[in-house]
Amino acid sequence: MANWLSILQEFQIDEPAPTRPKGPVPTLEPSPKAILFDVYGTLVCPQVGDLDEQVRLASGEESFIATAERFGFSKEMGIKWHKWFFEIIISEHREEEKKGIAPAEVQVDRIWTEMIVRAGGDPTVSPPRMVAAYREWMANPIRPFFGAVEALFKLKRSGIMLGLASNSQFYTLPILGKVLGIEPEEFFEAELTFLSFHLGFSKPSPYFFRLVRTRALNLGLRPEEVVVVGNDCDNDILPAKAHGLQALLFWGNAQSVRMGEITRKGPMVTNYEALLKACGM
Repeated sequence: MANWLSILQEFQIDEPAPTRPKGPVPTLEPSPKAILFDVYGTLVCPQVGDLDEQVRLASGEESFIATAERFGFSKEMGIKWHKWFFEIIISEHREEEKKGIAPAEVQVDRIWTEMIVRAGGDPTVSPPRMVAAYREWMANPIRPFFGAVEALFKLKRSGIMLGLASNSQFYTLPILGKVLGIEPEEFFEAELTFLSFHLGFSKPSPYFFRLVRTRALNLGLRPEEVVVVGNDCDNDILPAKAHGLQALLFWGNAQSVRMGEITRKGPMVTNYEALLKACGM
């Protein structure tokens, strides 16, 4: 079976997305000892958003058709995949909500295994992870935000611990590494990397940031020494603050920000230079 990562060679990365050049420099008190970044809309600029956003919009029929044809299936099957995919996710969300898990996170590679078999395909010939990653890129290509990579290097060198707090799938870290041109494992601490597909639930579940807070305490950090940087008021800012963490809204551009009324006067940055200044650099 082919390594699914080989499909990344087919992805072309665009130039970094510009950010808003001027904006506030918030005060971080106390100074952060750890910074956790959201991925989609924060480190990278997506065409659509994370999988939850795609489910909400039921987006990307063309991406399923392109995926079907790339892997030897018909256009008609691609249209069926589009329908099945979101039906399966919505059904699982409803079932898990009955158990008190909301929002639940799905395992997208398992969904693709089911759909490939249902289409009469062979998962050993059309590896589900390869198919899933290809479809994701067709629907939601991403590019880095201007200054993100340089900021990660400077923050890492300063001794601040870096982590991730992301609604994500198995392909998120490898694609992030390709887009940013880094090895994510060299930048983000494993103990501070929170990916929803590992957890079975996603932001803004109160369990997500409860886990972040608990992990921080176990690492000897006070919650207020941890800063969460994210583009979504409801998914990132409010739940992080509710658990005693500092939180910065990243308003890189109008396309990616998910602005809630309560954050319009709250701490925010509009570019990575402002984040570095807020950290005393």
